[in-house]
Amino acid sequence: MTTNGSDQYNNVKNRCFFIGLFLDLVVILAFFFLGYSALVRDWASGISSNLWIVNAVFLLIFSVTLYFFHLPLNFFLGFVWEHKFKLSNQNILQWWTDDLKHSILGLVLIMLLVEVVYFFLRHFPSSWWVGAWLFWVFMAVVMARITPNIIVPLFYKYLPINNVELKDRIFGMFKKCKVALKDIYMIDFSQKTKKANAFVCGMGNSRRVVLSDTLVEKYTVEEIEAVVAHELGHYVHRDILKLLLVNGVVVLIGFYLVAAFLSHFSTSFGMRGVADIAFLPMFAIVFTIFSLGTAMPLNWYSRLVEKQADQFCLRMTQKPEAFVSLMEKLGEMNLAKQNPSTFEKLFFYDHPPLKERIKVGREYK
Repeated sequence: MTTNGSDQYNNVKNRCFFIGLFLDLVVILAFFFLGYSALVRDWASGISSNLWIVNAVFLLIFSVTLYFFHLPLNFFLGFVWEHKFKLSNQNILQWWTDDLKHSILGLVLIMLLVEVVYFFLRHFPSSWWVGAWLFWVFMAVVMARITPNIIVPLFYKYLPINNVELKDRIFGMFKKCKVALKDIYMIDFSQKTKKANAFVCGMGNSRRVVLSDTLVEKYTVEEIEAVVAHELGHYVHRDILKLLLVNGVVVLIGFYLVAAFLSHFSTSFGMRGVADIAFLPMFAIVFTIFSLGTAMPLNWYSRLVEKQADQFCLRMTQKPEAFVSLMEKLGEMNLAKQNPSTFEKLFFYDHPPLKERIKVGREYK
């Protein structure tokens, strides 16, 4: 695929992000200010007097509304656009099945968080945001723990890796750095896409290296060793903990700002106080705007962490040529944009752009 092809692929995806964001804001604001929020709350209250059930029914209707308004854009990006560039191996039914699984999983997690947040709102109206933040941290840790055994198998099948040399090299790197590793697995990535990927998931004794079958089949042992060394660098540098702490501080500030907003407007627009579930759409608006405001500094920190992991990879493997060829092949397979604009880099990139990473590899001594 030419550079122009990767540029077109990514430019449209970036524009669709803003289209989706605008759509979200319009739907959420209309849901609230046209009275549907209060109407759904009252209807849910008629079903049950139990506030846990009322909140769950409200969130279900609100989430399904957003899902169906977003479905055409999601279908275009996830199915039509991927097929246009010959990246997807899924038919429509397979794509929609995955999309529904993602959405249902997201709904379950958000519902759990919202129910706990509203519990604190009802019982600790002045300090609810502290308890909500602590629960968010707890959820983040639990998700990291259960991802290998519960989340990944929802979407991919684990397959054995028969390449003994590759497994020995990976286990050797982890042993050298004294990082626990349960096992190394391959997933059937090619059932869904032609892209390649690798990641390390889990914590402690549940930690495992996961490689896509597209990576194992089309890359050399040295190239795969380089991508795993990069991921290993995150654990050696304790980047997972650092990112959790940084994101935790950001989320804490976000909850505090929502608390300040709620305290001023909780009895406006027909609302019944800070614990009124009908105010949830405005809760979402405040957090969305706050997330946009923090995207660039968070991405800057993430790029710094990723750059350090690249440097660790080069020191660990002492094979800069393998690192460079890995980046070039990943860029071609995944249609990564070679030279994004400054705004694109600041707003969208949590990794250094491909051109910068290749330059680091070529200049490594």
